[in-house]
Amino acid sequence: MHRTLGIDLGTTNSVVAWMKNGAPEVLPVANDRLSMASAVGVTEDGGLLVGQEALRWLDRDPGRVVTSVKRFMGRKFGEPAVQEALARMGDAAAHFGEGGDGGILIRLGPHQYTPVQISAIILRRLKTDVESRLGVVFDRAVITAPAYFGERQLAATRAAGELAGLHVVRVLVEPTSAALAHGLTRPQDAAPATFVVYDLGGGTFDVSVLNTAPGYLDVMSLGGDNLLGGTDFDDLLAARLKERWQKDKNPQNYVPAPTDGHRLRRAAEQAKIRLSQADATDVTVSPLGTQGATLEQRVDRPVLEALIATPIAATVDHTTQALTRIDHLPEDVEQVLLVGGSSSIPLVRENLAAIFGEERLRTDIDPMHCVALGAAVQSAILEELTCPGCHAVNPIEADTCTGCAAPLVGAATVDCPVCHVPAPAGSTTCPVCTTDLSALTPPPVKATVVECSQCGEENPAAAMLCSLCEEPLPGFAGLKCPSCGMVNSAGLSACSHCDKEFAVSTPLEVTALPFGIQQKDGTLRVLVEAGESYPTDWHVKDFQLTGRKGDMLEILLREGDQQPAHLNDLCASHTYEIEEDITGTRSLVIRARLNSDRIIDLEFRIDNAEWHAVKLNRNPLTSKFRGRVLNVHRDYVTYLANWQHELEPAEVAQLEETENRLRALLAGGSTSGTLDHLLDDARRRREQQDTVRWASALSALYPRYVPHLMSTDDLESMRRNNAEIRSLRKDGDLPGAYAVAEEVIALKDRLGYDLYRALSAIASASQGRLSSALARRVLDLAAQLKDAAAANDTATRDATLSRMADLHKEASRELQQQDTPERQTVRPEGVGG
Repeated sequence: MHRTLGIDLGTTNSVVAWMKNGAPEVLPVANDRLSMASAVGVTEDGGLLVGQEALRWLDRDPGRVVTSVKRFMGRKFGEPAVQEALARMGDAAAHFGEGGDGGILIRLGPHQYTPVQISAIILRRLKTDVESRLGVVFDRAVITAPAYFGERQLAATRAAGELAGLHVVRVLVEPTSAALAHGLTRPQDAAPATFVVYDLGGGTFDVSVLNTAPGYLDVMSLGGDNLLGGTDFDDLLAARLKERWQKDKNPQNYVPAPTDGHRLRRAAEQAKIRLSQADATDVTVSPLGTQGATLEQRVDRPVLEALIATPIAATVDHTTQALTRIDHLPEDVEQVLLVGGSSSIPLVRENLAAIFGEERLRTDIDPMHCVALGAAVQSAILEELTCPGCHAVNPIEADTCTGCAAPLVGAATVDCPVCHVPAPAGSTTCPVCTTDLSALTPPPVKATVVECSQCGEENPAAAMLCSLCEEPLPGFAGLKCPSCGMVNSAGLSACSHCDKEFAVSTPLEVTALPFGIQQKDGTLRVLVEAGESYPTDWHVKDFQLTGRKGDMLEILLREGDQQPAHLNDLCASHTYEIEEDITGTRSLVIRARLNSDRIIDLEFRIDNAEWHAVKLNRNPLTSKFRGRVLNVHRDYVTYLANWQHELEPAEVAQLEETENRLRALLAGGSTSGTLDHLLDDARRRREQQDTVRWASALSALYPRYVPHLMSTDDLESMRRNNAEIRSLRKDGDLPGAYAVAEEVIALKDRLGYDLYRALSAIASASQGRLSSALARRVLDLAAQLKDAAAANDTATRDATLSRMADLHKEASRELQQQDTPERQTVRPEGVGG
């Protein structure tokens, strides 16, 4: 067994909890706070700032601190929703830019990070803080995410946890997590009831409709907007404060300072919080601008409510729509659980009370902590682990997967001393700044003793059971039975002493959006519908496929409910090279299922052959970049298919290495540099390789077929170049071979185009590549050229070369007709389409 943390990775604040004495408990982090600001920064000398210390640095240099990163997990920079969110962030949006794969990069100081890497730094600090405080190791976690996160965003959350050194045993949606925390307070004999969880956090809004009973929790419907939250309210009020100040005070000499935006947003946030308890508040912001101006205003609650009325109304609409989708009315709801700091805003409660009634709104568990508490509860009732690699189901106590031997505990990590990104121990270089990490070792956790809650015995930190009474120790325990008081082992859904079922159980969750396959005609073919409980069985759909040998079947998996398909989120992709015996139009069957973590399994087969299991990477290229990579990749595949027989093994290996990098990029892999640099380098290498192959052939063909038409010096140069280029090609020295190839081409140009055309036609005829009639005519002229050269008959030689030029045109037309058709990218077609 391994200790597991419950982590609420929030947009503005993050909270961590664990199971102690059979009940969830929030753990203090830095400076004894029960939450940590989800902020990361770097000082001028490269020091790392996390949490409140990063927020304090905002007053000094906002360009070195980033917040609200959770909103951008698993997203692409060009998405309209992302651009809309950045537009609302003001000058704070300057941190965010487009990566080489169309994703999002965040600049902090001299380095650029992905949202996953920034989130991993936050999670890593949470982990190390609680480990230092308790003196025990946590190498597993349940991490929460918004219910309306897409599949790719959930995968990014998991990736951040793994990067932080945690094995993520479950990514749990936040409203469900909150429901687990509230569920512990319900009577064990309570009747089944319908609950609504209204979760309005700093950066996201979610609503869930749940049916609950003792030992049962079923999510029936989801809704929300993962780019709407309390930070948007702060931005609206900050803009109003600035607009009113500039209008009323008319500061003629106001020149904005870099810290103004942050100061205004922070003042707006504090005013919003105070207005939840008061009818009015005074706001003072100083200094503003380069001249140190002061903003002083009094803000009434109605002013704030007028600004935020529209987004709050949108959250209420999402709530009623979630009920409508399952044919429920507000009166069918027993309680509405209010979750998230922004749910404390009076206007929120007024709007919800108007629909459900004030008496149904429930706030008895801290809305800021209940998500983390529920994540800890989930860790206590998990009965099994799903391997994120092969998806095999394992017992909760397993250290490694029974299916693939992958570790089911977090990997030991080291922190880069330059950019602070965590990396697996044993990494050679940092993925962000390329610093050498090979000499780093993970810092040890100072182990302490753990006191048994039953008998008070002090036990070693790593012990699972008390050495005196054999009760489960904190961090390893499950739930405490409210009937008999027994603290049970983790993974039990009923008390091991009195058999009483617990008030909570592992929830049955549903998909927020449908997902399906983008078809050849651009439409979306849904595989799994929205609102379906998962884990699911296999969903099978019939398609057809039209292609030739070497064509690439591209399967694009999109999440959403819009047509055409490209309007939905591209959450994963897969490419497959069509084999020789699969030509024409054939049947294509694709099947998919969701596991307990909403991870997609995808398989396909062609013409009732074996199923191909698809390994989906959740970082697919955007359409903008995908076409560019596809073109270069297709060029490599075609080139290797056409010319591999003429290449040296070292050349083939180099080309295949680049082709594999391009293929991995299409499958969702990342590139260490920019995409432009990768593609330019790939094109340059392929063009140079083709030049080398062609020049190598030329330097062999000239001496073989037209030596009598060359001077002794030119003939010797061509032979010398041929020997040198062959040696360099065997060694895989592309730059050296290319330099010699340029010499060959320069000599070919000096010998003249007429001689080149004659050589080309004679070589094609001699190698049997032309029709017999045309080949005979070419070879007859070749004999006349040889005779003219032997007789030193310049006039006949020139006239024969002119006639050979006409035959070269005929030969070129014949050879073009023999060319292999260009390889294409093909997609699944609707049956009968």
